[in-house]
This record gives sequence, C-alpha cells and structure tokens, in this order.
Amino acid sequence: MKKIIHSVLAIMLLASCNTKPAPADTGGSHEEENGSVVYMTQDISPESLVRIYLALGKPAEGRVAVKISTGEAGGHNYLKPELIKLLVDTVKGTIVECNTAYPGRRNTTKEHWQTIREHGFLDIAKVDLMDEEGDFTIPVEDTTWIHYDRVGTHMKNYDFMINLAHFKGHAMGGFGGVLKNQSIGVASANGKAYIHSAGKTEDTKKCWLHTGNQDGFLESMAAAAQAVHNYFGRGERILYINVVNNLSVDCDCDSHPADPEMSDIGILASLDPVALDQACVDLVFNYPSTEGDDAAALIERINSRHGIHTIEHAAKIGLGKREYRLVSIDGPDMLANLNAQGLSLLVRNHGITTEHTQRGVKDLINLLDQQPARLKGATVADKMIGKAAAALMIEGGVKRVYTNLICTPARELFEKAGIPVEATQEVPMILNRDRTGQCPMDSKLVDTDDVSECVRILREAVK
Repeated sequence: MKKIIHSVLAIMLLASCNTKPAPADTGGSHEEENGSVVYMTQDISPESLVRIYLALGKPAEGRVAVKISTGEAGGHNYLKPELIKLLVDTVKGTIVECNTAYPGRRNTTKEHWQTIREHGFLDIAKVDLMDEEGDFTIPVEDTTWIHYDRVGTHMKNYDFMINLAHFKGHAMGGFGGVLKNQSIGVASANGKAYIHSAGKTEDTKKCWLHTGNQDGFLESMAAAAQAVHNYFGRGERILYINVVNNLSVDCDCDSHPADPEMSDIGILASLDPVALDQACVDLVFNYPSTEGDDAAALIERINSRHGIHTIEHAAKIGLGKREYRLVSIDGPDMLANLNAQGLSLLVRNHGITTEHTQRGVKDLINLLDQQPARLKGATVADKMIGKAAAALMIEGGVKRVYTNLICTPARELFEKAGIPVEATQEVPMILNRDRTGQCPMDSKLVDTDDVSECVRILREAVK
C-alpha cells in the first residue's frame, strides 16, 4: 500500500465572467500569482463559521468589530443571532452597524436600536451603531465619482474588522456580498447617500433623485470598500466572510423580500474581498438548477443591474483579484465524523449533510435513483471506494471526494473525470468480505472504464 499525497482540496470552477480557474492547492499563501485563496464549506452552522474563520489564519486581535446587516424590520433572511454568536464570542467581538439612508425602521438611531433588539442581537453580544454620534471622512484612492468615504465616528474605536456578510440579491446593486457590506454597509447614513448618488449629494432625501448613474454607483461602492480596507491597515486588520444562504433576489434591507428560489450554497471566506464575491457569483451562475431549485431569478437580478461591475471595478482599482483558488475545508472534518460514528457514507450538499450506513454501494444507487440532487455538486466522505462506488459518484455529479481507502482503478476513474479525491491509502483492489478475492461489484467492471456502462452493469447486478 502507498500513501496518496495529492493536493486535492482545490475546486475548479468555470467562471461566469472570464475568471480563470486557479491551479491546484500548493498550500501556505493566501494570495498567489494566479489568484487569491477562497475557503469554502457547504455546512452552514455556528461551528463551521468558526472553522472557516480559523482557516484564514489571521487572528482577530484587539478591539474587534463584526460588521453585519441587522436586517430591516419585517425581513427574515438576515444572518440570525444563533448562527453568528459562536464566532462573535470566539473573537470577543462587537456587532457593528450604521443607520440607513432610505425610509424604514433603521434610518433613525431610535428605530434602529428597536429593530436590533427585536431581531435578538442584543441577546448575544454588544452592539454598536457606529454613526450614532456622527461621522467622519476617510480617504479614497479612486476619486472617479466620490472624493472621500463618510463613516461613523465609532469606527475609530476598533482595531480589527470581520466583514461578515449575507450574500444574496439586491434591488439596486444586483447582489450584496462583502463589497456592499463594506461600502454601503459601513458608511454612515449621509455616506450611504453620497455613494448611492455617485458623489452628487450627502442628503438622504435628495440622493434618490440621482440614481441614474448605475455604473457610477457600482464604482462608488468599490471605491468606498477599498477605503475601509485601507483604513484597517490596507487589509492587514480585516477579513471577509460571505454566508451564501437564503438566496433571495432581494436584500436584507427589504422589509418584504421575495422568497429564495434556490437552495443554500455554503459559507465562503477570504482575505481578498474581490475574489470572495467573485467566487460567490460564480457559484450562483454555475448552479445546477432544477425545477423548484433554480438560480435563474438571482442570475437575472445580478445581470439586469450590471452587478458584476462592482467586482470588475474593485479589481481595476487594486482592491483584490478576480482570479481565485477555491479550497474546501469540509473533507477532513467529514472523514473524521464518518470514522468516529462508524458510518459508511456522508454526503454534504446545499448546507445539508446526510448520513448513510449500508454496506457496499446500495446507498449510492438509492441516492442516484431516488435523490439525484443530493449527489450533484456534493462533497462526499466514504469509508472505502472501489471502482463501483467511483463510477456511481461520477455519474451522480459529485464534485469532491474523501476516503480512508481507495483502489487504483477507482482513483484513475476519478482522475479521468477531473474530480479531486483525497485518500489516506491506495491499494491495487478492494477485497471481498472474506478477503479471498476482489470485491464482487468491482469484479464486474474489469473490462470497461466507461462510467455509464459501469452504472448499467451495477444496476443489473443489484436487480
């Protein structure tokens, strides 16, 4: 037996906006010549939020601001207190927000505090409205439209910021992720008006008369996001997390958002905000849509507002790179859980992990025949993988695989299909239960490497 030393946590994505997939993981650096590292987990839980923060390798130190959207009253898609509490506790952080520029329940300090209280954030942590006592300006590098960024005075009280955004659609920007959360989100109410009007006015009532310059607005968001990035040590004291769930076409600033038409995707994080938002957009544009689980509405919202231009301009002015290498953090955790619980198979997809216990390939055949959406795009941990299991996973559209033991023909089948796999050990063949010969299912596939033919043979054998 031999150890397999593959750097296979890299996930190759075909980008929607001419972003080139980055090369395989070589470890270490968060920014490389060909792109920045973006970490991902499909498990949307408090524990995974902490795990992905730790994966970034940049401890939040000093007085830590955790920037979220507290959500407009009546809305329900914002990041919930029970999801973020463990992370906020871990970094000993303070949740920070600013008042809005539009009429609603968050455009005055009094109403905003009431909304924060109703949404439960005061029950889990300290909260700070950073523009409650006024604002100040910070410089911008790109002065095409705005000549400064106006933010709350309380931002001076923090040494480090965690930009914790809910990635979703947005009525004006097309989508909202970390770039929006750091520009519109961190700006004071007057600063928001200045960005929305692309530098025309700071008046929160008049700014809505100056919203015809769409690209100017999007470029102003990029410039403001860069200003905050630079304020925190040109990125040395800030990190970025997108929770890609509740994917409505509408923002958390909407009191009556449309219901999501697609499933949750996961949590992504990076030290590069441009790469992070680009990765999230790519996941939406490459989403395996099916009837009743369709990304078309969100894609249309992003395209109709030219939403990608915020990312384009942020890259142009040097805030980050659009090229990235997507690295899953799910594998080791899933394999450890599988072994600890004595399971045969774990399937993680759309933020949900299902556990399976049958021997052989019965669970994979059942999933392929009865719940094919569970396998398409999934991360899988399997106790051992022979050629039969590999063929079924490939046919099902699995994207990445972790296992204790794999046979050489199975590994070669995955390689031919371009599916990354990480195994603890590789052997020439998987043995039968008596250890007297080859696994009976694998033995039926000796004469073919055609995946569809393998699956046909396996279905016949099961019958």
